[in-house]
Amino acid sequence: MKRLSVLLVCMSMLLPLTAVAQNKQKGAHIAFESTECDLGEVWRKGENRSCTFRFVNDGTEPLVIFSAITSCSCLKADFSRKPVAVGERGEIRLVLESKKMDEGVFHRVVQIRSNSNDGTKIITIKGVSKE
Repeated sequence: MKRLSVLLVCMSMLLPLTAVAQNKQKGAHIAFESTECDLGEVWRKGENRSCTFRFVNDGTEPLVIFSAITSCSCLKADFSRKPVAVGERGEIRLVLESKKMDEGVFHRVVQIRSNSNDGTKIITIKGVSKE
């Protein structure tokens, strides 16, 4: 009886571990450190402002970023076209051209399309444009 209860306790402890292992999907996976950048006040007659979004490929296959689709012409995205190996880091740099902005609060979205197993990711940049 004592052995049976010990066996049941051990099995109940291992069950959650096997469930976690089964939840990890195979394939590439992009995991961002942060998906939002707040630029604060941006002067329209000032210099361009930039934000860098760092990520890691925590999947099981190399990650390839296909495109970064911006929500306006005032925003440019720069990223490496080379595959990011498993466990390696990469970055996407956004450049905001302040002279193309309207005055007021802004919230711009960029769609990151890749071979990540959870599909398109969204990163955002926000702030207040002033004259």
